[in-house]
Amino acid sequence: MPLTDPSSVLDRIVFGRPYRRTADALTAFAALVLPSSCVICGQWGTSLCAACSAVFRRATSRPFRAEAGAESLPDVPLVPGGATGAAAHDPVFGPLPVVAAGRYGRAVSGVLLAFKNHGHVDLAAPVEAALAGALHEAVAGLGGGRDGPVTGRPILLVPVPTRASSRRRRGYDPLMLLLSRLDRGGGLPAGTRLVAGTRQVSPVSRLAGSPVRGGVDGLVRDGLAVLSGPRGGQKGLGRRRRRANVLHSMRGRGDARALFADRDCIIVDDVLTTGATIGEVHRVLQGCGARVLGAAVIAATSSPGGARPDTVTGMVTGSPPVTLPDGSLPDGAGRAGFHRPYTGPAPGKYRNFRSGEG
Repeated sequence: MPLTDPSSVLDRIVFGRPYRRTADALTAFAALVLPSSCVICGQWGTSLCAACSAVFRRATSRPFRAEAGAESLPDVPLVPGGATGAAAHDPVFGPLPVVAAGRYGRAVSGVLLAFKNHGHVDLAAPVEAALAGALHEAVAGLGGGRDGPVTGRPILLVPVPTRASSRRRRGYDPLMLLLSRLDRGGGLPAGTRLVAGTRQVSPVSRLAGSPVRGGVDGLVRDGLAVLSGPRGGQKGLGRRRRRANVLHSMRGRGDARALFADRDCIIVDDVLTTGATIGEVHRVLQGCGARVLGAAVIAATSSPGGARPDTVTGMVTGSPPVTLPDGSLPDGAGRAGFHRPYTGPAPGKYRNFRSGEG
């Protein structure tokens, strides 16, 4: 009698109706004993109230191309279909394509930072749905008609690895938590496979290889990056500092060359700012012989230079956007179809969750 895979048994239990009903009942009881408040407007009784949940869904419901505002993304040869690869004649170069579920505005940043850095793992469901939308759009737009789904070889979804210090501080890996939920629940795009094939390099190993790669200058550069990198992450840093902080900070796992050689890959991250982190994963994958089609993220920020992430050439911006009472733009304003009246909580009630990003 063949043995049943324990993981499949656990998946049937966790995603079954009895377990979900029990989990919902325990969550409701915990809310009575230890009440929580909405991470955006502060309403008591839930981590994300119905109105703010609707704002978050609208802000992440239409994925868009976001690479235009990220100055540190690697330049790659572009083929007419929008993916990357070697064109037959005179390839056109441009930044690595990136698909984002939404703009990193007030509602999106509040939910993401609460989920990532404040222990609100109960917000995994809406964030997971946003990531799933970006992944499906990226696979359809960047990988359609290529070797993966056509030949039966799946496109590999490669998450950006989390630093060990961040994982210890949080107690979990936010990005892998979302991707694992999608993988177990059948929410990943058809013809894809989740592969955690890269990892962070320890500071000691990074410094040990610096003299070989760049001599004294490389040792000084990596030394400064190691000393300043872990505290506060990449937040507030410019393009050059971000690039220097992550350069040679990652490597492939032991079987990376055999795993990635001649395979199509899409990099997955949570937030796109300058693209330095995605660029480092791109360097590792290319070194292993992979073809990187692009990347998918949950949200894209404005670049340090002030460029909006949704100003890709050829995009239609529509009519002038509706502004909030305080003069700012609602989440998603600037993209076609998003100029609609703001129906969420009063802007003055937003909390400031823009601290501790790592």
